[in-house]
Amino acid sequence: MDKKEMMDLFKETSNINTQEGLAAYRAFAAALTTPILQKLELDSIMRTLFAVERLAPGAQASYPVAEDFEIPVWILPGLGYMAQNFIEGIGEEVYVPTFAINASGDWKITYARDSRVDIASKAAARAAKDLANYEEECGWRVIMPAATSAFSGKGLLGSRPAPIYEINPASTGAGYLSKELINKMMVGFKRTGRTLTDLYVSPEDAADIREWTDTDIDPVTRREIFQAAGMGSIWNVQLHEVQHLGATGLYNINGYGSAYGKFVCDSGANTYNQYTLDNPNVTAADGTVATLGETQVLAFDLSVNDSLVMPIRKEYEAHDDPTLLRRQKAGFFGWAELGFACLDSRMLGVGIIDRSL
Repeated sequence: MDKKEMMDLFKETSNINTQEGLAAYRAFAAALTTPILQKLELDSIMRTLFAVERLAPGAQASYPVAEDFEIPVWILPGLGYMAQNFIEGIGEEVYVPTFAINASGDWKITYARDSRVDIASKAAARAAKDLANYEEECGWRVIMPAATSAFSGKGLLGSRPAPIYEINPASTGAGYLSKELINKMMVGFKRTGRTLTDLYVSPEDAADIREWTDTDIDPVTRREIFQAAGMGSIWNVQLHEVQHLGATGLYNINGYGSAYGKFVCDSGANTYNQYTLDNPNVTAADGTVATLGETQVLAFDLSVNDSLVMPIRKEYEAHDDPTLLRRQKAGFFGWAELGFACLDSRMLGVGIIDRSL
């Protein structure tokens, strides 16, 4: 449907006292589904990190355990929950639960009368952004626990430490996103049979890269970094800037007593799984930093992404909301049904930057 057709259909929705107007209302709401899904694909970080699988009707969201039986598996029970880890028996499948996330939008009926379809388009864009934010929270709630947990071993499987990397405070490259830290993570991934391909960093980490000098990297690489505004790649590792990471980020692992953020250390211990914070980052309720401390960068091997999975049982569909008419408004609502899991944490890593240094 082109822009003029959408505008004409939108104007017709203002005729709330006619069957034609109500039919146009239903059709217009349904037509918003496509632009919402298109924007969601662009805005959702997790649809890049997780392997998206759209389930056929009646299909189960089940996956085999890794061929070399790497366990445990991390699964998100629902929106707002922390991921749960459990041991799968050898040769068995992993069943990933799916749950609903919702988004809606509305506008005054007078906008439809005036053919202001741009107002409805903005409402659809906000709904797509809301869905992307929900997906981002769900994804980090799986990634953070999996990347900070050790495996104690079971049966024939040996133990392995949590994939946490940090530069000694007294060494070169400590206190900022340095080439030394990136190199240490690259070596760590190689030791587990993986390859570091992607690094997700905060805006402050990106600023660190832009401040690298000729003593950090060669002039050619430095020029390429400046041309890419501090992103691009280094040593074939793709760099991605994420707003919600870093000291003021919603998904930074903060110290005990922080009043902001989704991940806060255990009471009085300043530990998060097997990650012990030497200098915790502490935030106030408004998100400002009370005590500057440790932040994290997230590392991934996305060369063959069969470990982070995102089954989708139902993609978002927009429906007209007739209950809004009593308030002289029109709009839409809808929901998606999806799940999140990490089947093999070897493809994850977390780098620690102590900003208090």
